[in-house]
Amino acid sequence: MQYFFKYLGRIIYVRRRKNDMRKSHVLDSVDSFAAEFARCCREYKTLSIAVAWCGNPNQTLPYKFLENFSGTVRVTVGIAFNHTHPDAIKWFSDISADIRVFKDDADLFHPKIYLFRDRQRYALFIGSSNLTYGGFYTNCEANCLIEETASGETAKDIASLEKTLAKWHTPAFSFKPTTRWLNGYRQRYKATARKQRKQGIRTPPIAEEEISTASWLRHADWDVYYKKVLAGLKQHDRNGQGYHDVLDAATREVPVPWTTQYFQDIEKRRIIGGIKQYGWLGHVAASGQFRSLLANGTPKYWTRIVEAINALAGLNPPIPWSQLRPHLNRLISLGPTMKVWGRLLCIVRPDLYCTVAAVSVRQNLSQTLGIPQSRFDGAEGYIQLIKLIHSSPWFNSNKPNNRTQVAIWKRRAAFLDAIFY
Repeated sequence: MQYFFKYLGRIIYVRRRKNDMRKSHVLDSVDSFAAEFARCCREYKTLSIAVAWCGNPNQTLPYKFLENFSGTVRVTVGIAFNHTHPDAIKWFSDISADIRVFKDDADLFHPKIYLFRDRQRYALFIGSSNLTYGGFYTNCEANCLIEETASGETAKDIASLEKTLAKWHTPAFSFKPTTRWLNGYRQRYKATARKQRKQGIRTPPIAEEEISTASWLRHADWDVYYKKVLAGLKQHDRNGQGYHDVLDAATREVPVPWTTQYFQDIEKRRIIGGIKQYGWLGHVAASGQFRSLLANGTPKYWTRIVEAINALAGLNPPIPWSQLRPHLNRLISLGPTMKVWGRLLCIVRPDLYCTVAAVSVRQNLSQTLGIPQSRFDGAEGYIQLIKLIHSSPWFNSNKPNNRTQVAIWKRRAAFLDAIFY
């Protein structure tokens, strides 16, 4: 028999002849597709892409995978119906990729091909996913990964595919986008989107634009998350040491278990409230109510704060959510909201909890969770956020080897503030 199929989970081995083994993965979940794609970006030297359309790079994923790709990239992209986001074309130009746009007056360009090569090794993704956040994460998609060393008949197959990709990348079928052309296309893209919204037509590009730009947080691995932290720090002209200084001060001056004596020391109150040089992660003492509670609260109030903080600081993953909720509600019952208490949790357990003190943090994360910003005032909204964080690949990643990365990894939940500040 010429072909022999052996099914083992999602892996299919196709035997053509003795010593000629091809391994294929049927990727019928978005997580498996994205994970394999990210792996290939780390392992291969060249990448050829041919897709019908590309989404907005502002969504972070899957573009961060390509940003981390150290090899050469060749892209042929379609622009039928003005679907491809103009910033995607500019993004590829900015990273010095060899990008060409398939002529819109030619046949409808509809492939979804990603071919990685490293000498004789290759990895071919082919299926239904365009280079969009939806195609990698939110849509119902199915793709196949074929990976092996090209030899014999396989070498002929890959050579044939590469010939087709090369043909699409010639002046007969595509062109190199200029700045002038891109400016004109951007206007057409916007005009098309306006008309579609006016008519109530929800096209794939519009659906893509409606996805929160913070949605990547659910799916990012540690490498992507770390680079987002660095980008956030650079964008806002900050540095990671500022965060470390505050968290180091908290570890040194207000270690757990807390005692009510902390509130009788002005320096400790400054650290807790984010006053002056301790303002990183939120100047929550700007709230007169909380500032008064810190300095002039009764021993009864201080005891309630201390007991709740110590209980919450003592939890470890997987977090027992039923235990988290009553302690949060106990803090909220004192008056201040989770915009305040989140910072206190963040400085005592930066590996578990994040602050939601900054408006921009609440804005971005409310879109991701699909909840109003006001929900972060209460326990339920904060718990939703912590659940998202604790289920994310970057949060559950292994400890990195790099010393600088380790310092942030140990405080990875707290450094969310650096991204969305």
